[in-house]
Amino acid sequence: MNLKRIPSLIALSLISTLAMAQTADSTSVAPRHKELSAVTIVAHNGKRQLATTQMGKVELPVSMLLKAPSIGGEADVVKALQLTPGIKKGTEAGIGMYVRGGGNDENLIMLDGATVYNAGHMLGFFSVFNPNSLKDVQMYKSCFPSQYGGRLSSVMDVRTKEASLTDYKANISLGMITSSFSVEAPLIKDKLSVAVSGRRTYIDKVFNYVPYHFSDINVKALYVVDPSNRIYLSTYASSDVLKMSSLGQKDTVSEAQQVKTGMKLNNQTMSLRWNHMPQSGKYATDFTVLHTKFKYNVNGSMGGNNIAMQSAIQDFGVKGDLRTFASDRHKLSTGFAITYHYFNPNIVSSEGLLLDKFKNSDGQKIYNTEAAVYVNDDYKLNERWQANVGFRLSGDAVKDKTYINAEPRLGLRYMVNEHSAVKVSYARMAQYLHLVSSSALVLPTDIWYPVTASVKPGMSDQVSAGYSYNIASVGVNLSAEVYYKWLHNLVEYREGALLILNNNYEKELVKGKGRSYGLELFASKTTGKFTGWVGYSLSYAKRQFDSLNKGKEYFARYDRRHDLSLVGMYDISKHWGISSTAIYSTGGPFTGQKGQYLVPKPDFTGFDVMPSYTGRNELRLSDAFRVDMDLAYKFKIGTRIHADAHLSVYNLFNRTQPSNVQRVWDDKTSTFKYQQRGLFGTITAAAINLNF
Repeated sequence: MNLKRIPSLIALSLISTLAMAQTADSTSVAPRHKELSAVTIVAHNGKRQLATTQMGKVELPVSMLLKAPSIGGEADVVKALQLTPGIKKGTEAGIGMYVRGGGNDENLIMLDGATVYNAGHMLGFFSVFNPNSLKDVQMYKSCFPSQYGGRLSSVMDVRTKEASLTDYKANISLGMITSSFSVEAPLIKDKLSVAVSGRRTYIDKVFNYVPYHFSDINVKALYVVDPSNRIYLSTYASSDVLKMSSLGQKDTVSEAQQVKTGMKLNNQTMSLRWNHMPQSGKYATDFTVLHTKFKYNVNGSMGGNNIAMQSAIQDFGVKGDLRTFASDRHKLSTGFAITYHYFNPNIVSSEGLLLDKFKNSDGQKIYNTEAAVYVNDDYKLNERWQANVGFRLSGDAVKDKTYINAEPRLGLRYMVNEHSAVKVSYARMAQYLHLVSSSALVLPTDIWYPVTASVKPGMSDQVSAGYSYNIASVGVNLSAEVYYKWLHNLVEYREGALLILNNNYEKELVKGKGRSYGLELFASKTTGKFTGWVGYSLSYAKRQFDSLNKGKEYFARYDRRHDLSLVGMYDISKHWGISSTAIYSTGGPFTGQKGQYLVPKPDFTGFDVMPSYTGRNELRLSDAFRVDMDLAYKFKIGTRIHADAHLSVYNLFNRTQPSNVQRVWDDKTSTFKYQQRGLFGTITAAAINLNF
């Protein structure tokens, strides 16, 4: 891995400047609060998956997802999810998710119920989820349960571990890029426990030319009030820090000539949840208080001329959920959610000559309130038919405008026999926030904005149909799904938009629509010495804006026709194990320059050379193919320490993964040609995990 590229990428970005707790925690509130992970309950029992109306959901154990090889030997649940059909990555090795033709901002990502606005470290090459802290991950691509809303394309509900009330546990992970730890401790036996996990990179300590690091910490506390009541407190905080002088060459220039740049990103989430389930086990309630904050600062200076820019988004929210288990045929749930959003983009502080060009500003202060209520009934009609009928009413109040939207949900399942089922679903989703982005990287021009009187909420309608088959004897699940999704009220920057420090952002936006459709095939095996999955998708993602591409429909930025992923894990022996992934995808679209022409200058003193472009996203990058591997060795140190050492190889065959193009002159043909470039070649890494 060429680490020198990292500060260059970061410098480029600077210069260019109610959720229902049915997963991990709420699963733990089964009658008598029996502690069962959602992963254990799914068991992954193929028959259970078959019996529900749910479709378009990734149901794989977290332990299995984290075994998939990843860049730098750092296990990453988001990158593992990208290996399942319907979830496409953005940049090479990035954690962006483009689900069934949707944008990266159309994913609702939650950590213990709190929204995560920036899910990436290091410009998106690592996710914010410390693998040592994870308990359960639920990923929905369609057939969204009614308690979820606020995004158009997917829901990723991440739950962290709570510590045992009786036993102490600890973990230390040492890698070549990051190291992490986790501690689980019962502070008061059977009453109070706390789990703490932390992580930090140290490339800034090892390589002087990479003055960057990130760190994060998770803390989760569990308090058992009595057999019917539990309180969970979950907090998360992270920071990404960059400090550079003259792009790492401070020894070659004077202090006055040094160009200093810096960046700091901060993520914070907090959720406080009270769970109540009476001893009868006939119903359960959750009441949650939430807080989320994402803030970034970028700064630069040269010879006494300084500038600093900052933007932030902050949420305060409450939600409540009620679930009833009184009937075997009806499982009713209802709830509400209220979120107060505070936006503060484009805060500017400047000194010196830059003061005339960039005026000091406190930025805009934008407030809006988002609310929703929902009801859902999972109804078993008979042994063959089951229906899940839901309704969500959502709304958003901004200055001089209030939006209200009905979001119906419907899922149907027909059991063909004990091994197979046919399912269909429909879901409408509304989104009241827009991330206006010009790049796949985390750039200072990427800012969250609320809806306004002229920028309407995004809307999506998705229908899907599928067939599932379970081979219980060998633990294999097979599924095939087709889908069609309509997207409305999408926004993009107009061509030639002023991106930096522009508070009149509405004037820089154009509105349009989109559609996507495709086929997804998935086969998984979750038990035995050999486990893994195979996923394939055939998909189309299109956009249409009256002000772009002459009003003609074009392919979306991350449209890829074919995606194929093979993931395998094999336990060779008690001590040795190996995992591998093979990934193939057709190239993504881009807009190319097909020529140039001369235009007379206004004063007729000569000509200006103007480029001529192809249609928007009319050309394609080459196909990509990559193989990754990880070799693991398990052993014991003494009687109490269980260890596993890993040797991983990313991009085993050193094949270029095309991610961008550059137009260069070819001396042999005396013409311009496109040169495709990737970010990484072969990367070898080692890591060791110690469990106490």
